[in-house]
Amino acid sequence: MNTYGFEEYKPSGVSFFVEDCLRYAPEEFVISKITVETAQKLEEDFAEKPTGQTAEQVMEEEKLFRDFGCRRLLLVWEEQENYRVMFFSASHRVRALEFLDALLSEYGLVKGNAEYAFGWISRSILDALLSSMNLANSMEYYLEMTYRYFHDTDVVQAREYAKAHQEEIPKRKRYIKAKKSWAYVKTAEIARPGEELLIKMLENESGLKVVAGEDTYIMIGFRGEVYFISREKFERTYEPSEEALDVFEQMMDFLPEAEKVSDGSIISLDEYARLCYPKPGKGIYAVPLKKRTKVFPANGSDEYFLGKAGDFMVIRADDIEDIYIIDKDVFTETYEEALS
Repeated sequence: MNTYGFEEYKPSGVSFFVEDCLRYAPEEFVISKITVETAQKLEEDFAEKPTGQTAEQVMEEEKLFRDFGCRRLLLVWEEQENYRVMFFSASHRVRALEFLDALLSEYGLVKGNAEYAFGWISRSILDALLSSMNLANSMEYYLEMTYRYFHDTDVVQAREYAKAHQEEIPKRKRYIKAKKSWAYVKTAEIARPGEELLIKMLENESGLKVVAGEDTYIMIGFRGEVYFISREKFERTYEPSEEALDVFEQMMDFLPEAEKVSDGSIISLDEYARLCYPKPGKGIYAVPLKKRTKVFPANGSDEYFLGKAGDFMVIRADDIEDIYIIDKDVFTETYEEALS
């Protein structure tokens, strides 16, 4: 069996039975097979709560990381009809839900959030995949897909990228926003200043964490895509209005929501959203992605933008450290090439 750089590993602190335990040191990643009984207990402990992750769940998760000596933990087991997985991540640099989406691709089902997620795939489907990929067993599949996740993904650090390409970027094609309405929400209108929010969005179902404040706005695109912008950049880029967002007229693919981390309450952003219109400006530079890509913003946050081949990495012309990703369909509908 190809282990893809993983090494056999015996965690010293684990109180339950594990087998086929392997560790990939560069990413502090451990994958281990567990019993059905252990899995059922963990699934019960980490069941989704209406108020979000509880203090007990946080403590239990930290204990798992200590016991296994890692920062990212993939637990796997088999049931009669399905292969099951559970993933824990100690850092938002690898969102748990997003990782399992990549691991099981379009063939499985996953649920969860940025910290932990659960997934399953039909035994018959995975067995067929093993045969087509010429893999020995399910463990080799998990190892290969994990290896692909870390090695077949481009990682862009916005500040370093801007510095390395500062002369090249202005030579790229420049685009401006089409004259279409956007929507905006002032975070100070939906939460107290300093309160943490999770924004459930088209690009990040587990929720992007943001701190509410007078200087932080939420932008909503025509499909329901979301990004954040400072008040200063908003006022420089958009003309605000008091027109309410009409979700039926906009025909959005997704209605973003905000969840208050403190109590798990949900806020429908469309109830607070008003329309705004792009001002003439310098626009953006854009290049299509050739492969799966993560972009980490210049502010040092562990949150990231995620794109696939065909999507666009865009760079604000008036601030080349402001780099993010736009879905290819959204980009086509939203931007047009600048004439000069």
